[in-house]
Order: sequence, then structure tokens, then C-alpha cells
Amino acid sequence: MSILIWAVVGGLVGFGALVLMAHLSKSANNPWDERTFNAEGDVLGRIDTWASANGYKLRSDEGGRRVYQKGVNFLTAPMRFEVERDGDRYTTRSYVHVDALVLQGNLALTHPGVMAKVPRASARKAQNLLFAELGQPPLA
Repeated sequence: MSILIWAVVGGLVGFGALVLMAHLSKSANNPWDERTFNAEGDVLGRIDTWASANGYKLRSDEGGRRVYQKGVNFLTAPMRFEVERDGDRYTTRSYVHVDALVLQGNLALTHPGVMAKVPRASARKAQNLLFAELGQPPLA
């Protein structure tokens, strides 16, 4: 009986920590890293190649906006990369999505602090490879 009680307490504490992380990320002033640049050629094809090589899957493709995601919110927060195309002008957003079922929030990869540090560092490393290929400065 005592093990069952501690299991329930542990689950509640873990869920509470997840909700706290989602609340803190939702109230963060920088929910994503955004950059806009002009480029010619098959940029979306290069992004597709990068995504498949780094484990990102196309989550949605609506009009000129694509959302790629790595991870499924199990043990680590999903890492997302969005790209929006308007002619030869591209806008990207990089962030980690924190989902606590009852509350959701986004956290920029360059956000200071320890919250979601491992997925942010992993996503920043992978996305900096893409930015280098596209001739853009890396995320700091």
C-alpha cells in the first residue's frame, strides 16, 4: 500500500513540475527565435533534406508555411522548426514546445536558464547546421 501511495505522490509531483514548466514557458517573453532572410534556389528542398537527416518530421504544410517537429513529448519536449515562404523571402521560427495537457507554451532555443535545456541545446545544434548551409548566422 505504501508503494502505491508514493507512486501516486511521485506522479502528482511530476505532473505539477510539468505544468509549472509549461506555465513558465508560456509566460516567457521570447517564445521563439525568429529570423527573416532572402534566398534563391530550392531552399525548401534543402530544408526537407536537413529535416530528414536530423530526425525532424513534417508536422504541417499549409500554404507557404511548414512546421517540422522532432520528438513526441515523451521524456523530452518536442523541438520545432517553422519556415514561411513569401516569394524569395523566408521567415523561420525555432522553439521547444512544452505541453502539459492542460497548459502549453513555447520556449526559444536561445532562452537563458535551465528549463528544457537538453532539448533546446539539441535543437540549436541541429538548426545551426541548417543555418550554416543556408548562409545564415547561427543561433547564439
